[in-house]
Amino acid sequence: MLPFLFKSILRGIAIVLGVTTILFLLMHAIPGNPWMNYSTERRLMLGPALDLDQATMTSLNRRFGLDQPLWRQWLRYVVGDYYGENGEFICGAVCGNLGPSITQRGRSVQDVLFAPPEGQTFWQSRFGYSIRLMFWSALLAVGLGIPLGIISGTTAKTGLSRAISVILAVIISVPNFILGLLAILVLASWLKIMRVIPDWHNPADWIAPTIVLALTPLAGIARATRAFLINLTGADYIRTAHAKGLHPVRVMRDHLLRNALVPIITYLGPAAMELFTGLFIIEALYAFPGMGREYWLAVLKLDYSMILGLTMLYAVGIVTLNILNTALCELLDPRIREAAVTEAPA
Repeated sequence: MLPFLFKSILRGIAIVLGVTTILFLLMHAIPGNPWMNYSTERRLMLGPALDLDQATMTSLNRRFGLDQPLWRQWLRYVVGDYYGENGEFICGAVCGNLGPSITQRGRSVQDVLFAPPEGQTFWQSRFGYSIRLMFWSALLAVGLGIPLGIISGTTAKTGLSRAISVILAVIISVPNFILGLLAILVLASWLKIMRVIPDWHNPADWIAPTIVLALTPLAGIARATRAFLINLTGADYIRTAHAKGLHPVRVMRDHLLRNALVPIITYLGPAAMELFTGLFIIEALYAFPGMGREYWLAVLKLDYSMILGLTMLYAVGIVTLNILNTALCELLDPRIREAAVTEAPA
């Protein structure tokens, strides 16, 4: 287990650095800069027009290090650099320093993401809001997806199973932003459960973003659970268990679910990634004060430090979930550990 974790961590570090480097190059390939838009026109749609002369922009570029070569900017952000007249070394992202936000004056990326408003707790920060939304959505996706998959898988070739399959296929086929708009129409306009302009201190206003974020992973988990159970139902040991006269509930509990547990947990990794990526759309759609919406605004404003910082956080989160998911599967199923040992080079 320890060699596996060590190799996974090294692989994860390489992935995070690779993702950061690729995004860094793509980000700087976009014409323009944070002070001017892509076509060198002022960003009128984002606020008051910025009337900056060339001298001011040169000074700003020097202040944020945008006048340096790209390789120097990358090293400065990731590793660190010497600043000021005294040449003080300030560590970069490897030490948790995600740099200053370009568009939010005087604030660092860490402060924007992790610092709560005055007088409030960590859970009111942008990171805290996103974590809470993901938590409730994950509970809904797992708590409803697995039972739906079990019902559909154990009643295969029935009308109920076909109806569940059709509904799940429709959910997966419809984009998140369409589901989000439908949720606003149904929950806010028709049922009056939530307000069109939400107050995020009101728990009822969390219903729509939680449901919409959970729907696609929920459908995927249910379909995967159904497929695993149907494949196992025809196995020899399941037929033997039924032939011995075991109660169907016991066959389901002791044989089907136990052996389907590892494949289901394996699928939870991609499902968690869907939750991560869904934050961009859902938070932007509902003006939710979390990391996903901050990412969206940072891209619109070309806030380089914010884009890179959030990308690293997302990459680290996804890599960590993958490592934990694989480690959990190895703990639950000794056959995976034995296969890893057998395939390891002598």
